[in-house]
Amino acid sequence: MTPEELAFLIEDLILGADKRFAASISRVQKDLHAQLVSVLKDLELDSDGYIKQTAQNRRVLTIADRKINEVFGEPNYVGAVTSYVAVVPKLDAANIKYFKGIDELFEPNKQYLKSLQKETISTVEKYVLQDGLQSQIIQPLSQILNQNVNSGGRFDGFLEQIRTYVVGNPDVEGRALSYSRTFLKNAMFQYSRTFQESITSGLGLDWYLYSGGLMDTSREFCIERAGKYYHRKEIEAWADLDWHGKIPGTTASSIFVFVAGYGCLHSLIAVSDFIVPEEDKKRII
Repeated sequence: MTPEELAFLIEDLILGADKRFAASISRVQKDLHAQLVSVLKDLELDSDGYIKQTAQNRRVLTIADRKINEVFGEPNYVGAVTSYVAVVPKLDAANIKYFKGIDELFEPNKQYLKSLQKETISTVEKYVLQDGLQSQIIQPLSQILNQNVNSGGRFDGFLEQIRTYVVGNPDVEGRALSYSRTFLKNAMFQYSRTFQESITSGLGLDWYLYSGGLMDTSREFCIERAGKYYHRKEIEAWADLDWHGKIPGTTASSIFVFVAGYGCLHSLIAVSDFIVPEEDKKRII
């Protein structure tokens, strides 16, 4: 397997999981929206279509909040997240196959791999199923409900606000999909890069190929580097640069995991110096 093939395989695996996840969460969002509309139709309005500030309407909000928590606690949402994370063993297999091609005696540190998997799953659970779900998705939605009832907003405008937040519009994804999808995609690419870098140091590799697919949304940082070979020292020096999308805390060490930053689909694939072009070697000398 070539470094280019590994980079594109990783990209295909993660983006394939991402596509299936998006379809599943879109259905969850539509279900949540339908349930909320069904509950909110019981709100009491005045003759001009404004929401009344009554005890009955507070009870309706309580029911709506319960529906929100029920939907995100159901197997559909949790199952979609679990299915996304199931790509991890496939990423492991691809990386192991590649590095065995460089050194046939290479064997992964199973204890380290198990620990890395556990840490990644724990992070996903915290930010997509627990704390992050509450703070980034559920609580803001609950605030929209309360603000409109407390301020006596127009019912039709309230429903439109709910629809935009929950299911999105042609220009914006629903909040649950936007937040969880972005987090999971970054987490999976960073997981793969972390595993790669743990292997790289053990094999004593110092050269990398900046590889992966370029898209219309690729930042200039990636466009300038894609398809080129770089020595470890060159890559470490990038951490001192500034560019759009750079993740705070990018250091000479973490740049091998963060690469170009948020949403970056590229990989720094370690390679044997035997395949590095002579002109690149001379550049370092």
